Amino acid sequence: MESLLWSLRTLDGTLVAAPILKALFALMMLCCDYPILLSYRLYQRAFGRSRTARDTEAVALPLLVVIPSLLRNRDELTSMMSTVESIARNGYPGDLTIVVTIDGTTDAPTLYSELRAWAGRQYWNDHHRLYITGTPARHSKPMAIEHAMSFVKRLVADGALPAFPPVYVSTDADADLGPRALERIVYRLQRKNRITGWPARVVAGALHVRGNNFWNGWKHFFTVEGQLNLQVAREYYVGNIWRYNIRWLPVTGVPGAFYCTWSEIFLAIPSFMGYLRTLRTRDWLAWWVGVAAPKFSESKEEPIPEMMAGDTDDTVTAYAATLARYENGHFTFDPPRTPLHAFLYMLRGLFVDRPMQFEPEAHVFTSSPTTAKTLFKQRKRWNSSRVELTGRFWPALGYHWTLGLPVMMVKLLIARTILVGIVVYALVPTALWNNSVSTGLVLGYMVNIVNFSVATLFAICINNDLRYWRMMLAMPLAPLYQLVFNWLPGAVGVISDVLLFGNKTGFAPESTLLKGGSARLALLFRLRRAFLLTVRSIFHGDVPLGGFWLGWRETPWTPSGFEGWTTGKKPRAIFSWPSLAWLRGAVLPQVAEESTSTEAQPAMATTSQMAALEPAARSMRPRPSLVPAVRRSFVPSARRSLMPGARTSVAPGARTTLVPGARTSLVPGARTTLMPGARTSLVPGARTTLMPGARTSVAPAPSHAPGQRASFAPS
Repeated sequence: MESLLWSLRTLDGTLVAAPILKALFALMMLCCDYPILLSYRLYQRAFGRSRTARDTEAVALPLLVVIPSLLRNRDELTSMMSTVESIARNGYPGDLTIVVTIDGTTDAPTLYSELRAWAGRQYWNDHHRLYITGTPARHSKPMAIEHAMSFVKRLVADGALPAFPPVYVSTDADADLGPRALERIVYRLQRKNRITGWPARVVAGALHVRGNNFWNGWKHFFTVEGQLNLQVAREYYVGNIWRYNIRWLPVTGVPGAFYCTWSEIFLAIPSFMGYLRTLRTRDWLAWWVGVAAPKFSESKEEPIPEMMAGDTDDTVTAYAATLARYENGHFTFDPPRTPLHAFLYMLRGLFVDRPMQFEPEAHVFTSSPTTAKTLFKQRKRWNSSRVELTGRFWPALGYHWTLGLPVMMVKLLIARTILVGIVVYALVPTALWNNSVSTGLVLGYMVNIVNFSVATLFAICINNDLRYWRMMLAMPLAPLYQLVFNWLPGAVGVISDVLLFGNKTGFAPESTLLKGGSARLALLFRLRRAFLLTVRSIFHGDVPLGGFWLGWRETPWTPSGFEGWTTGKKPRAIFSWPSLAWLRGAVLPQVAEESTSTEAQPAMATTSQMAALEPAARSMRPRPSLVPAVRRSFVPSARRSLMPGARTSVAPGARTTLVPGARTSLVPGARTTLMPGARTSLVPGARTTLMPGARTSVAPAPSHAPGQRASFAPS
């Protein structure tokens, strides 16, 4: 510590400032949207341009708002009611249909009945309506949304609605909307690109902490909950800047708390997921030489809504909307005709018309975890979900480069961050200041504080909202929060999904994951499966060769990798290892046979003697399985001299331990254990080895009446 303090005191001011300025320059290059947006906002203020101006052609289209949720306790019910009130009283001037869909209505039937009764009493106006529906069992958030879409289709078919609403809005059951948020986000969706004439495909709202309660006084500030609220609020607030989507890498995600898209896009996703299952590598290779790829518009595959379920649901919508093209007044998911078309579409998506748009005035206030454990679990799912989601969309990425390029770039950035993130954090400051590692770490932490401070100040100035100045109090712990609740959970989740046995988040039940047919990379799981199938083939020889040896899904010989993820049940065994008792039962008869074949045969017994000894012989023959507590009875009341001059009376019910766990008494309660390596043949006429290397020949006696003795002479 003294050397560290000495190093910090003796550092020259110029040497300290230069690396900090370099880091700030790198920040501005990577986050070029900060100075660009700030300049634009200053221009708007200088010339009186309103940032809330909308296109004159935009109208209040009929709107469908779906609120998916679990319902397990009264807090969730209260939160849900607050969200519904926030939406219904948001002032949307058009037709508004609100559908609350419960994922598992039988979890709390009393609360569900109370929710339905409350909904029946609500009335706002003639063009706002509320419906409650749900699935009896839990199937996942995407499946609850799919159930709501089917519910609305039935309303249209029954005449309760004139048509399916053209705009779909997703929000969470713990979210409250800001003033006129619905109107603003729908108007922004209709704004057309000046060059292509296409409307936006998805529009995201501005995310904030619910109730704006990140600051509740100094006492709350010095608590864990207070720090987590403050850090998350700052993260959401600054994160809204990159949603403007003007950086070099296009945005391919939206916040699930509040976004809208066209119903035409959202309704096509289940069918598109089914279509993806039909694409083959040979189709993609043929596409490169001029053969038309299979078209989604001509696909007859059944929808697979379960494929929407995984560790994320909102990013599924973002991925699908990114690859959708606007042609002749409708959206199409068909692959580009040629690789050249795919390249041109990619350039258009990068530099001309980006599918993801942002409405900064459509505010939403959502809840945030208040404990470290809950927050870590949430970020472990969030920060690693794109790995498994890429696997679900993998067949489409080779055709739709508008989505494929940014998705693969994100994967490379994730891999780089996990592999070298900590190393760079330690080594780069050390190299910049040419000092010890400990000094470099301290200076690196200080540089991160400066970077976070600059980014937060930019966000406050861009939004022109000085009410959020208290977010600057989060700066001292912001680098630590970034490491513990962003980098670390992301690394754990990605490593689990890629290298280990899969990232078990519990976000979707395993039954839904199994039906969807998705998979995880999970290299260690696949290697273990291959090893167990190899062992099973050696012992049983009933497993054919195939790609499933390194697979994930269920087969007649293997369980699915998802089995037991949410039920906690032990997965079906690929191969059951033999128990120790089984091995003993398999080895002991072979040992006895070898002993009788190598030893000299004793004198032959008469027929009457053999008949008298037959019951005892049957009881002493080796059995296929020797398990603990197996008893073997010798001839009643027979006495045998185990060594010359030594006599042992074998009483009825006596036990003696021939192998570990098997007991045979010589007298009631007495035990005799044969030493390792000893061989015993229990059939009449065989010889018995009591000690390794010692042999005792058991010669049949003329008669074995009760009380009679049989002498055992050493061979």
